[in-house]
Amino acid sequence: MISGFIHEFAPAKINLSLAVGPLGKDGFHPIDSLVAFADFGDELSFAPARELTLHLSGPFAQHVPSGHDNLVLRAARVLAAKTGKIDTGAEIHLCKNLPVASGMGGGSTDAAATLRGLNRLWDTGLSAAELARIGAELGSDIPACVYGQRLRMCGRGEQIYILDAQPALATVLVNPGISISTAAVFAQFDQMQINPLDSNALCAPAILLAPVIGDVLSALRALPLHQLVQMSGSGATCFASFETETAAKKAAQNLQQAHPKWWVKQVQIGANTAD
Repeated sequence: MISGFIHEFAPAKINLSLAVGPLGKDGFHPIDSLVAFADFGDELSFAPARELTLHLSGPFAQHVPSGHDNLVLRAARVLAAKTGKIDTGAEIHLCKNLPVASGMGGGSTDAAATLRGLNRLWDTGLSAAELARIGAELGSDIPACVYGQRLRMCGRGEQIYILDAQPALATVLVNPGISISTAAVFAQFDQMQINPLDSNALCAPAILLAPVIGDVLSALRALPLHQLVQMSGSGATCFASFETETAAKKAAQNLQQAHPKWWVKQVQIGANTAD
């Protein structure tokens, strides 16, 4: 990041559980999800400028759409319109560390960080709740990402319930190197009978569309000392929490050696990352 810019961290969003209801008349599925955030994610910086511009860097920058519909730019424009800053620009730099379309809320957490960062840069003085309401107009995951702490999200994602802090979990994130369409997973979900006791209702339809997700889950379940093993969001990233950081580090090393083409990252989840 460039020195002197306002910085915002955009942590990976991890769905510890995800219940999904049937498609409603409004075109949305009601959800009920327990969410935590990782100590790893994208990084954004903001500086005053005459125009609104976005610069991309990082290992996954080439996969990020940089045009007018980019979610970071959309969030910036909506915030400007809501706060009377329509003629105020900003130079935004996004370092994309998270795989794209991976079930970790990458675009949403970037948009949320943009709302927080420009709120500071433009001195608009909005509260987190006000930023979350603006974010809800752009995407269902953005309100949760605005808060960036352990919470429960319900409805279309706009109903946020902050939960008590708990010790961070030593966790390994794994993505098999694929992107998967959230819309396609939900469409597949609508065609299936899902066990309501499944801790992630989108896991079965995601595996049907991308069987390698099942391979990742099997590899995680075979690791010693694992606790919770689950797919995050609509996939394809999966995760396993471990009893100790040492166990998580060893698991990450073993997975990377066994599957060199997979994206493997050891993290801590559960800390309040967006304070």
